[in-house]
Amino acid sequence: MTNRRFAIRSLVRTTALAAALAAAAACGDSTTPTTTPTTPTGPTTSIFASRLTPGGAVSRQFGASTNGTVTAMLTNAAGPNTIVGFGIGVPTTGLAKCALSTAIQTKAGSTPQLSATVDAGNYCVVVYDLGTLTSPIDFSVTLVYP
Repeated sequence: MTNRRFAIRSLVRTTALAAALAAAAACGDSTTPTTTPTTPTGPTTSIFASRLTPGGAVSRQFGASTNGTVTAMLTNAAGPNTIVGFGIGVPTTGLAKCALSTAIQTKAGSTPQLSATVDAGNYCVVVYDLGTLTSPIDFSVTLVYP
């Protein structure tokens, strides 16, 4: 009976040792990278629509993932002759939550009215009343950014 216990213990130890050696071999350093590089997907296009009230301003934040150019197009703003303020800047607190670095007075069109060179980071676009609105208007903006 003693030989049988010895044989079983030996078998268990041998099996455990073999398993430990196999696990150790599997834990070696690998020189193969575990991730593959990603290819930039190109610019992002986003559209937002909202309502602008007399004396008001509406902004939208966006993030540029790389350096490049932002273009903004006011595609709709009530009637064809409605002129509003339109700008690009950086997020902040206060009215419209956007400190403008570029701003114009414009009406809606089919080509971008604004363009700005940016570094990777957070930015905003704002549409605001110039003091000429007498009632709320609906508008839409198309943004293209890196």
